[in-house]
Amino acid sequence: MILGSKVHTAGNTTRWTLDYTRWLDNAATIVSAEVTTPSTTCTVDPASVTVLGREVVFFLSGGAVGETLMASIVMEDSFGDIKNDTISYTVVAP
Repeated sequence: MILGSKVHTAGNTTRWTLDYTRWLDNAATIVSAEVTTPSTTCTVDPASVTVLGREVVFFLSGGAVGETLMASIVMEDSFGDIKNDTISYTVVAP
């Protein structure tokens, strides 16, 4: 599912938080998450992806002005359910 469209400033490193509270069952928590981008100029460091209970936190870095990219998120919860999401980013000038 496409979660939305966001703007990212070229050259910045920005922290993004995805809150899955509304999607998760009341007793579930996130056990793993992976965030990837197909871009070579705007990237997510796999080591920056952190699970905080019901949230996934990651840092998006770099980017070329005018670039549009899709970040893919794969999240698994404590019941074994897997959710695949996408966020569209447009890179703008500082």
